[in-house]
Amino acid sequence: MNHYFYDGRDLSLALDTRYDDRLVALSIAIAVLAAYAALCIAGRIRAADSDIKRRLWLLAGSLTMGIGVWAMHFIGMLALKLPIAVSYDLLYTLLSMMPIILSSYVGLELISRPKISKIAFFLCVVMAFGISTMHFIGMAAMQGISRQLIMQYEPKLLLVTSPFVVVPWGFALAIDFFVDNDKKGRRTLWAKTGAALIMGFAFSGMHYSAMAATYFFAGDVAPVWSPSSLNSKELVFWVSSASVLVISLAIFITIVDSRLQQAIRGEEVSRSRMREAIESIADGFSLFDMEDCLVECNQRYREIMTIGTPIMQAMPFETIMRGAAQAGLILDADGRLEEWLAERMARHRMPRGNFVEHFRGDRWIRVSERRVWNTGTVAIRTDITELKQTEIKLSKAIAEAQKARAAAEVANSAKTAFLATMSHELRTPMNAIIGYSEMLLEDALAAKQEAYASDLLKIHSSAVHLMSLINELLDLSKIEAGKMELCLEEIDLPLVINEVINTVQPIVDKNANKLSIQCPDIMPMIKTDSIKLRQILLNLLSNAGKFTHGGEINFTVMEENSPEAGWIVFKVSDTGIGMSTEQVDKVFDAFTQADNSTTRKYGGTGLGLTITKKLCEMMGGSISVESVPAVGSVFTVKLPAVIA
Repeated sequence: MNHYFYDGRDLSLALDTRYDDRLVALSIAIAVLAAYAALCIAGRIRAADSDIKRRLWLLAGSLTMGIGVWAMHFIGMLALKLPIAVSYDLLYTLLSMMPIILSSYVGLELISRPKISKIAFFLCVVMAFGISTMHFIGMAAMQGISRQLIMQYEPKLLLVTSPFVVVPWGFALAIDFFVDNDKKGRRTLWAKTGAALIMGFAFSGMHYSAMAATYFFAGDVAPVWSPSSLNSKELVFWVSSASVLVISLAIFITIVDSRLQQAIRGEEVSRSRMREAIESIADGFSLFDMEDCLVECNQRYREIMTIGTPIMQAMPFETIMRGAAQAGLILDADGRLEEWLAERMARHRMPRGNFVEHFRGDRWIRVSERRVWNTGTVAIRTDITELKQTEIKLSKAIAEAQKARAAAEVANSAKTAFLATMSHELRTPMNAIIGYSEMLLEDALAAKQEAYASDLLKIHSSAVHLMSLINELLDLSKIEAGKMELCLEEIDLPLVINEVINTVQPIVDKNANKLSIQCPDIMPMIKTDSIKLRQILLNLLSNAGKFTHGGEINFTVMEENSPEAGWIVFKVSDTGIGMSTEQVDKVFDAFTQADNSTTRKYGGTGLGLTITKKLCEMMGGSISVESVPAVGSVFTVKLPAVIA
């Protein structure tokens, strides 16, 4: 077939041409799909992390785009319908792929660069030249079968076809570049699709505009070759199927590679964050796999486990511990390396809670190991040297305190024994003094020797007072020594109360006080220690009479029953001097009174309420007090009706 520029012959002789609309649409669709695949591959080229990977993507992209554009061109040629049969030269047809593959390689190289320069837009012309070369070589492959086919090109119309590739290609290139470099990745799919549509229509536009600038004429001489056996429908099917398959496969691979790279990048970010988190831990962190090999650790762990050689990943746990023991780092392993190592390995494989290791330099490290199923062993090492030193000091202080306490208890026992002995020894001569003073006082009164009687009365009263003090000391020493016993008996409570009132009445009257008694006339028999009960009531009533002047003292007795047991409640209230909160807190302490002035003014040892409280507790009861300064006090004693 002759190919040359239009020579001015009569255009009415040109063959009528028409196009199969379905094939035209198919060719445009393949061109758009090829352009989209090329843009996807360009993105993978930019993201390639090695030169080899970049070259492989360039090669794959150029083949994909070249095959796609060539398929568009070939299907577009098959879409052309002429009144004479047409065949295609196989060599020319295959050769027409080369320019578009090479130009695709150049184009992908350009659009995959980090920056777009003026040269990139200028080299779009190279892309247009490659497509044009492919077109004309492919057109040269057309051969008439029944008659000779003459093809002529209109130069002016051909010049118009170049902008169909140069301008859209550059525009689509710019869109793809800016979209692909958008860090936020917004509207990427739509932008790429738009760029692919522009490029696909550009390729198709150049082809069909070039076809429009071509005239076909039938020659006079019939060809000598036989009719072609090519089936256009089969060609369309196989070319379109193969090209779509190649392009789709390329797009699929780019998607998979993109997802893989995103996953790798996400894993790297996660690993980086994990590393930062592990390094931020103030304690030594380590993770060993199921084979007891080191997977991960932080710098603090390396600082604690200094074995002379760098601690690396995949290092066995046994190697690390053996190195630490041989370096003298762990004092627990001194002189028993193998035995200690066996114990340590067993503990590591079967963790049983936290434990402490003694390190060189008097350092103490607390080790917390946990076995994670199907992962390995996680270990945390914490330097507790300061805590351990404080614990040692505290242990020493506790031991010293225990020794001091034991010494104090011995001293207290000695004091109690001494008080008991001295009280007993003092009572014998005091009884003699009281007895002889009473006898001499009676004789002096009988002889009407008033001068001697006054002195003897002072001796007798002082001896009686001293005897009461000795009795209180003796009671306290017995209680503290645990030698005070209860003598339980059934008693008539109103009778005991009358005896107590008769005894305490002189003390009440001495300070011009008024004593009021509220006690039921009939009360059941109770089982208790009558002597201890009298002592409790006498202490409370005598204190009320002693610390109240010209006031009132109320003594109340009542029953209180509960499902468990019956109780007798004694309440003594007065309008005396009262006590502050601080004084109430220590009123039951031994040898303690409200203040020093109380001792000077009212006398006493401060043991009365102490003994009263201890007697109440011995009898299974309790005592409480409420008081307001200058208003008065209320003492409440609660004792069981039957003491077991």
